[in-house]
Amino acid sequence: MKEIKAKHYVDTTIHLYDLIIKTLKSYLKQKIDKLNIGITSEQLVVLDTITCYDNMYQQKLSEILMKDKSNTTRIIKVLSDKKLITKEIGTVNKRLAYILKVTDKGQKILDENMPKIKKYIEDMFSNISDEEVEMLHNLSKKVNKDLKKEEKAEA
Repeated sequence: MKEIKAKHYVDTTIHLYDLIIKTLKSYLKQKIDKLNIGITSEQLVVLDTITCYDNMYQQKLSEILMKDKSNTTRIIKVLSDKKLITKEIGTVNKRLAYILKVTDKGQKILDENMPKIKKYIEDMFSNISDEEVEMLHNLSKKVNKDLKKEEKAEA
């Protein structure tokens, strides 16, 4: 086990990750909101995430985005009302579920805006090299994987 050299919680990597995540999300939210695309940054993230997986359903979406079911339900309703997604009855693990699909209108919003958002994300990391960004990403994935192993072992 690694020795924690931080004297206080605010000196830990955990606290630093928390600060970084909050700052990155706030920055990105401001940038997306300035695009005036007719949906919130949170709704855009949901729309984009739906395109990443086949047979996306609400519970899976909630888990991936780490949102509670009621929040996810609310966002899905808004996107559905705006005709940016559809809900089609399908089967997941031998159970009926609404499978979420992005409509052509929703895909157009993504196609027009994701290149700009990608640029914003690149700008957030402009002070570190590509190699450092890759290292940060890989280390973060490794930490997450190890934490999930620990979680399963304790369950």
